[in-house]
Amino acid sequence: MQEPIKKDDMCVVIGGALGPESPNKGKIVTVRQLKGEHSEFGKIWKCEGRELVTELGCLGMFADFASSWLKKIEPPKNTKLTEKEKELVD
Repeated sequence: MQEPIKKDDMCVVIGGALGPESPNKGKIVTVRQLKGEHSEFGKIWKCEGRELVTELGCLGMFADFASSWLKKIEPPKNTKLTEKEKELVD
């Protein structure tokens, strides 16, 4: 199961208030702040990205997204071995 979205997570936008017509769909954003709880959409996050379209139709670096409109991008697993782990493998 995927961990819930939190501050500093990277996400891809998968939806929006306009549904499949969302102008931000497919954009990569970084979650910056929990804005609050919406009665219909649930948790709302302020996110940072490039050329985001706000609810007012303006282009900017920040926009608000419901959790359900975001898909968390899992960071890559650390594949480097520590010195201790190298000793155990040898």
